[in-house]
Amino acid sequence: MKIFSLILLLCLSVNVSAQSPVLFMPDTISTRYKERDMTISLDGNHLLYSIHNYQDDQRMIVEMKKTGKEWGQPKLVAFSGQYKDIEPMFTPDGSRLYFASDRPLFEGDQSMDYNIWYVDRTRKGWSIPVVLDSMINTDGDEFYPSVSNAGTLYFTATRPEGIGKEDIFYSLSQNGVFSKPIALGSAINTVTYEFNAFVDPDENYLLFSSYKRPDGLGSGDLYIAYRVHGQWQLAVNLGSEINSPDLDYCPFVSADGETLYFTSNRKIAHSISSVQELREWMDRPQNGFDDIYCVPMNTIIK
Repeated sequence: MKIFSLILLLCLSVNVSAQSPVLFMPDTISTRYKERDMTISLDGNHLLYSIHNYQDDQRMIVEMKKTGKEWGQPKLVAFSGQYKDIEPMFTPDGSRLYFASDRPLFEGDQSMDYNIWYVDRTRKGWSIPVVLDSMINTDGDEFYPSVSNAGTLYFTATRPEGIGKEDIFYSLSQNGVFSKPIALGSAINTVTYEFNAFVDPDENYLLFSSYKRPDGLGSGDLYIAYRVHGQWQLAVNLGSEINSPDLDYCPFVSADGETLYFTSNRKIAHSISSVQELREWMDRPQNGFDDIYCVPMNTIIK
């Protein structure tokens, strides 16, 4: 599907340039609540994202399926609802879904840290969740899994072998088994926070978030780094055309490579002169809680 038909069908908005980020499916996906972490299957007919309550102590993954040209209503996935489940991410072929969760690793486990899990998509629905082994998961948090065509896993963690306070790691897949994770170098990771990386299936580029960098525009920005001849080049801020003064994070690119989706808690600010106006402002998207946006990738990659 071409860029502008995607914008017309999915990035429903008014009075905005097709080259600017627009709210994704307002009042269906992007609502007054906290929505983030979206992924879409290879065929474009199945999407998942997470919804959080205002205190962030309840986090669950929901899904929507398309029949013909119509999207169904968001529904809680069968494997979510009891624990804090976030950051779903399809593998490039759409057969497996990775996610992060604080669910117990075994009966009686009370560690409550985030680990990376996966479920397989079968004809009968989702399989039973499986946790990755201790080569990937530790007693610290592991977040935001993203997998390339080669099976390489990229994720966020804080570890002694990292560079900063939060770093992006990768782990090669060898016969379906992940090897020891390696922190990406200083072209991407810094002494501050790098997190939520989406890897292009062919590993030609990496989109991720960072904050407290000298070139930052606010509380967190999206960056892109390209890989040339097997080496990651210095990451570049996507600029004020994409980023806002608020937190912009959780990037995902459609399977055709044409549309970037991301989460932002940017808001439309205006003066409020009554309680009723405040309530109306809080009852809509772009009220300062997380929403999902989209923008053509040709805005970023010229």
